[in-house]
Amino acid sequence: MKLSLLAPLILPLLLTQCTDPYYGPNGPDTYANPYRQDMRDQGSQMNSMAFERGQQDGQADAQQGQSQNYQRNSSRYDRNTEMAYRDAYNQSYGLTMNSRREIAGYPNQGAAQQPQQGTAQQAPPRDPTYNQGYDYGLRDRTGGRVADPSAQVGRYDPRYRSSFERGYYDGYNATSPSSAPTNSGAGGNLWFR
Repeated sequence: MKLSLLAPLILPLLLTQCTDPYYGPNGPDTYANPYRQDMRDQGSQMNSMAFERGQQDGQADAQQGQSQNYQRNSSRYDRNTEMAYRDAYNQSYGLTMNSRREIAGYPNQGAAQQPQQGTAQQAPPRDPTYNQGYDYGLRDRTGGRVADPSAQVGRYDPRYRSSFERGYYDGYNATSPSSAPTNSGAGGNLWFR
């Protein structure tokens, strides 16, 4: 009998002792902690600054004719900002080199070639993106996989997607390895990249 009288008094006391580990001092969001928010903001700022430095360094290296190597400037980033720096450096270096090639009179590697009258449109044999697509298509066919160039997204520059896909399907449908495109002058064999 006494227990039934004490139950209404004990229940609220027990409930106040229960704490939800996912309910922080600033509400249900555990990441609403001001210290964590400050750390996220600081990390975002550091990545943004590293990204800008990477763009500047990539452009400068390309304009000076140096090789593409973001690690040359290792004092400009740390292990937390390396990815942002590297991505910006590579992007800026590539864009600057492409614009230099266009100014020098060389066509952009991903630009579609205008077919001449009576001839079919064909990718140039020294197009690295086409060759890369060809290699991946050949690998998938010999590996017994279904033809799917979209499975390779992230492994080639998306600006040259059409060239990559053209090469991929040509490689997948190739009848013999002797019909592989030549890759002379493009840095060696693309089979193992």
